[in-house]
Amino acid sequence: MGQMSLTPQGKESHFGLVYQMLAGCSKVVGEAFFPMMVEALAHSLSARWVFMCVLTPGDPDRAATLAAWDNGPIDNFEYDLRHSPCADIVTQGACCFPDNITSLFPRDDLLKEMGATSYVGTPLRSSSGQILGLLAALDEKPILHGDRAAEILELFSGRAAAELERLMTSSINERLGRIVEDSVSEVFIFNGDTCRFELVNRGARENLGYSMDELRLLTPWDIKPDFTRDEFLAFVAPLRRGEVPNLLFETAHRRKDGSLYDVAVQLQYFAGVENLFYASITDITDRRRAEQARAHLAAIVASSNEAIISTALDGTVRSWNKGAEKIYGYAADEMMGRSVTCLIPADRKDEEDRILARISKGEMVSNYETVRVCRDGRHVDVSVNVSPIYNTSGEIVGASKIAHDVGERKRAEARERLLMGEVNHRAKNMLALVQVIARQTVASDPTTFLERFDERIQALAASHDVLLQSGWQDVPIHELVRSQLAYFGADFGQRIRLSGPDLRLRAAAAQAFGMALHELATNAAKYGALSNDDGAVDISWQIVDDDTADPVFELAWTECGGPPVAAPDRRGFGSTVIERILKLSIDGEVDLDYAPTGLVCRARCPARKVLEKHESGTGLQKGKAANDAAPGLRGRRVLVVEDEVLIAVEVAEFLKDAGFEILGPVGSVKQAIELLDTEACDVGVLDINLGGETSEPIAEWLGRNGTPFLTLSSYGVNDRSPVFANSPHLDKPLRPAMLVKELEAMLAPAE
Repeated sequence: MGQMSLTPQGKESHFGLVYQMLAGCSKVVGEAFFPMMVEALAHSLSARWVFMCVLTPGDPDRAATLAAWDNGPIDNFEYDLRHSPCADIVTQGACCFPDNITSLFPRDDLLKEMGATSYVGTPLRSSSGQILGLLAALDEKPILHGDRAAEILELFSGRAAAELERLMTSSINERLGRIVEDSVSEVFIFNGDTCRFELVNRGARENLGYSMDELRLLTPWDIKPDFTRDEFLAFVAPLRRGEVPNLLFETAHRRKDGSLYDVAVQLQYFAGVENLFYASITDITDRRRAEQARAHLAAIVASSNEAIISTALDGTVRSWNKGAEKIYGYAADEMMGRSVTCLIPADRKDEEDRILARISKGEMVSNYETVRVCRDGRHVDVSVNVSPIYNTSGEIVGASKIAHDVGERKRAEARERLLMGEVNHRAKNMLALVQVIARQTVASDPTTFLERFDERIQALAASHDVLLQSGWQDVPIHELVRSQLAYFGADFGQRIRLSGPDLRLRAAAAQAFGMALHELATNAAKYGALSNDDGAVDISWQIVDDDTADPVFELAWTECGGPPVAAPDRRGFGSTVIERILKLSIDGEVDLDYAPTGLVCRARCPARKVLEKHESGTGLQKGKAANDAAPGLRGRRVLVVEDEVLIAVEVAEFLKDAGFEILGPVGSVKQAIELLDTEACDVGVLDINLGGETSEPIAEWLGRNGTPFLTLSSYGVNDRSPVFANSPHLDKPLRPAMLVKELEAMLAPAE
């Protein structure tokens, strides 16, 4: 720097020149001001170097020049403030080092490279006092008048700081303006007095469909149908009075085309000179729709009769709806945070691990039928659908489970299977009965086969009509009698007289009595009391109870007034039905008295065997069978268990003709066990369904005692209980040769 030795008049003259140079460069604004300013300062101080710099954002130890002079303009550069006199300016304020600057800052390599001797500098401060940068001058010669140099530097630094702050502020505002204009959020600025829009950003303009010129004529209540002018002004009044810092609310905006969309509004008010409202608005249409969808879904979940629950990947319950409460019996507060494994039976514990393993892979489990345990210990059949639950990052965080109670469907399916099995069983039994009737009818009198066979089938059908009307349950006796003697309907009360209390026969007994009554009526019409015009038949029944034994049921058929009666020369099918089949069916006594004055038939049995009101328990006795039958197939003892008496009798006759000795036939578990406890048995032929029970106890008894058996049933081989699994099986209707062949194979000596 020049060695200034100004007189006061010289000083004033020099400062006048300085002001002129400063005023000249001040005519320029913006970034072009800074190069002109450093040139003017260099001339004012007669300095070789002058530079103006700003602090580097984020790195307070570095600075970057905005304008630099070295006996002429030079390129801008960055430099390190550490160990330099510029660092003192930033930390201590204006400073002047008139000589030997390099010795004072020996670690400042830039000073050494420049060859500077003196230094004067001052900070550039904003209007708030914040240091924005610095202004410095350096020279190869010492400074003689440091205080004057500092004054001149201060003149220039004030103007430089003001322009720098203006540019920075302008830059920030421009950037902020661009950000606001391009923001996806809607921004509205409107006048504090008129409420007319002054600035609306592009996002809002495009969403509303208005131009800026159109919006300047509108107010908030013009686009907010939820507000009138007075309502809006009253709503924002607390904000204008400064009672609240801002207002947050949700409303709707109306577009130029009349359509609406939901918005969330944050409204601020800037009082004073600005007198403006600033509204930042977010379009929440999608959010509202999502909320409505979630609410709709939540309502469906809450009201669903299906169990809808969610769990974490470790099985911890996170949600539990009313349907889950209804199906499983647990309240939501009992299950929240608890493991869902409490619903899983002990024998299915690994099931949940397998399901969650699939869910963790992003798989779904659909219509998986399983069993769950309720709060009261009941097991419930359910069909389960399981889906993965994803978080916002797309990660699987849990499982959604929907369980439908399929217990009723399972029970309906079981009832249907049972019904179909029962239909099949009864159909095959009926075919077997028809088969027996056909064989026995043709064996009795081949010449009248068709007539007699038709009559017997009609009698069987009549019994079944009565059974059907009674739901295959108990049958009123008087209805059964009338059904079998329907041909003589006009004679009821005159030649055919009925007497007895209102009693109901069990289904099996009704079928046997029906066939017996048919045979008696047919015989009376051909040879007995109903074969002329004078005869009559009395049919009576009663219960005899003398308090000394079980009550006894008696039914009597008494004929009178017909032709003289004599015992037949041979036994036909009719006699077999009456004497043998009826006797076996009722487990009692049947007596046929061929008195000259008319046939008398009396049937007597324990009332509990045939009447629905006299049921008693069936106690099973245990014992051993004497398995000591003689060797060879002839004379081997066969137990026949069959509740359809006609079929039982025919099976027994076939086996007897084949050389077997018959035990029975019997039609109940009790009868079979009692027989086995006292008689030796080599093999058994078992019907599975014995009316109200099955032959399983008999099969178990035979199995324990090592006695082989086969099943002869209307049920298929795959429908049998496990107790029959290892035994041979034959289907009804009966094929006698197959039965004999199977028994011979079972009894053949092992090779």
